[in-house]
Amino acid sequence: MTDIVSIASGGWTAEIAPAGGAIVSLALRGAPILRPTADATRRAGEVRHMACYPLVPYANRIGQGRFGFGGVEHQLAANFAGSPHTLHGVGWRRAWRIEACDDHACSLALEHRPLGDGPATWPFAFDARQRFALDADGLTVTISVTNAGDTDAPAGVGLHGFFPRRAGQKLAFASRGALLNGADMLPSGRVSGGDWDFSAGQVVGGAALDNDFYGWDGVAEMAADEGPRVIMRASAAFGVLRVYTPEGADFFAAEPVSHRADAINHPGDPDGAMTVLAPGTVLEGEVRFMVEAP
Repeated sequence: MTDIVSIASGGWTAEIAPAGGAIVSLALRGAPILRPTADATRRAGEVRHMACYPLVPYANRIGQGRFGFGGVEHQLAANFAGSPHTLHGVGWRRAWRIEACDDHACSLALEHRPLGDGPATWPFAFDARQRFALDADGLTVTISVTNAGDTDAPAGVGLHGFFPRRAGQKLAFASRGALLNGADMLPSGRVSGGDWDFSAGQVVGGAALDNDFYGWDGVAEMAADEGPRVIMRASAAFGVLRVYTPEGADFFAAEPVSHRADAINHPGDPDGAMTVLAPGTVLEGEVRFMVEAP
């Protein structure tokens, strides 16, 4: 991958790949804050294995890639090997256009129009933007999607952020509860308390999770035996935190998202429905990555 933009500020460095709109690296004084990207992944441009990638215009799974909206039934093309469901939207599979960049910040844009094979990837026109801005205290990512069509359209935003899993790694956040998964990996029920309560922090890997936590308050803290304490703060657009802790992996994911998995097939769900945008209106959220000394 040749087109990587580098930005820096106050000991912080970040690399951004317009191909996929992904964060390739985020580090503070050389120490990785997000999962490092392997050289082979860089060369191959494998966005899913980078540090963080955008989730637009929806996050996580749409069951069997099928949904109805406005009285019309839609079938999306498969986009995720090995899954019967479509995942994570359009943005991670597209080249984003560089709008503006300087030493400390970079803005990217993406236009989607449902022409040609467009309806099979997403049948609604949208414009998406991301801005990555470093300052002395951390990285702020602003992500938005605008309805570029002439009718109402469903929309969502999110960031699929991966973090290094270190010795004694703990994850702490507050939520009202979690969505359980059925055998098809779609939400099948709700649970709260006990092992699903992360308010005091839990060791990453204590259970293999791939679940949505609803009623999230927008703050997640990650601390290990050694190294910085990472704090992620998200604006009110992100009411759900997806937590992914694959067994035996050297990473985990904490994903701020605006809606639950398969939300488009559950309109009005109080624990994470998709947003319906009128023509020309915008859904926007901001996520900030910071650290505190151990």
